[in-house]
Amino acid sequence: MNQVPSVEREPAAVELRRVKIVFAALYFFFMLARAVFGPFITLYLEEKGLSPEQIGLITGINSFIIIISQPVWGIVADRIRSTKKTLILCMICQAVFALSLLFANEIFLIAIAFMIYTSFSSSEGPLMDTWALTSLKNAGDPNGMGRVKMWGCIGFSVSSVVSGVFISRYSTGAIIPIFSGLLLAIALVLLFVKTGSAPAKAVTLKEMQIGRVFRDKKFLIFLCYVFFMQLAHRGSFTFYPLLIKQLGGDTSLVGYASALMFVSEAVIMFLSKRMLKKTKPEILVMISSFAFVLWHFFFSICQTPGQVVLACLMDGPSFALFTIGTLYYMDSIAPPDIRTTYQTVAYSIYFGLSGIVGNMASGWLIENLGYQPMYWIGMTVTLTSTIVFFFVRRVAGAKAAGAALEK
Repeated sequence: MNQVPSVEREPAAVELRRVKIVFAALYFFFMLARAVFGPFITLYLEEKGLSPEQIGLITGINSFIIIISQPVWGIVADRIRSTKKTLILCMICQAVFALSLLFANEIFLIAIAFMIYTSFSSSEGPLMDTWALTSLKNAGDPNGMGRVKMWGCIGFSVSSVVSGVFISRYSTGAIIPIFSGLLLAIALVLLFVKTGSAPAKAVTLKEMQIGRVFRDKKFLIFLCYVFFMQLAHRGSFTFYPLLIKQLGGDTSLVGYASALMFVSEAVIMFLSKRMLKKTKPEILVMISSFAFVLWHFFFSICQTPGQVVLACLMDGPSFALFTIGTLYYMDSIAPPDIRTTYQTVAYSIYFGLSGIVGNMASGWLIENLGYQPMYWIGMTVTLTSTIVFFFVRRVAGAKAAGAALEK
């Protein structure tokens, strides 16, 4: 039996280790920076004097921006054949425009400032994910994404606790300059990061054949499913800091809740490599839907801020599993030359389009009916969408099997 000489295996093992360390560090500091401000956006808007319905309106408008900006940045990355350069540009612009939030005091100016901010910030997640997954696959570890993203969860957990304590002593606005400074520092470091892939020649939009994305039936069916699943989740996630505050908690508890969320996500990310070896990505997404149902149920029965914080532990089995499953499913069906476009279009649907409807509807429900009805409706929508997708998937599979037999 022929064996690969250890001399040949060693450089590959060293390269894989280097890629893992590089992206683990990038995710740690990238998510550490995002946790400085991200979990406290709704509280910042409330500090500005906005009502839940107005907050829902602004977050809904931002979701509309996500629908446009994420595919645009994905197309840019695929066209210039550099996800890294696109990510650096987005981070620099986000850092600069985050500072404009400090000077916006009227609802119209706040909405405009958040629209510009979101147009750059919303694409960073899918860009980073696509870059990291491609690099890991090239280095020989196609299922190792979860264990790399796990370090992002750890960074987010540490930062959200510290930020929550800082904000409770000062204000949400006081932390924005720190947030911008961290983003600029990370963008500077990214300039010197190399992952071993050779630079590719840019292509034209005609050569990319973007229309392939919207003719892919598998892709479109899956997008419909995750749209309804995240429709229910986006609103409940957006307003959980206000629920903590309404039940008597302070800002530091929001930081602890965010930390618990990402600790639970880190556990799922660590286990995901083993899960992906045994289970198809779309099945992982369906399993996550039942965890989302439990998320809504636990939040609906919370009577104290401490109970809300504990309920946030459901974020790992729900959102982390959903994220990994969706990332790998998109990667499995996307043509290699437009993978970033597939990922960003998917993100734009389940963070953008679902966010528009989910945040606006949730803001209205909270204003008129309260928090509990919102969570019960979320449970119903999530469960129904999963049942429908299950049967659609079975029918599509039966048709594909029948067509294969006829051939």
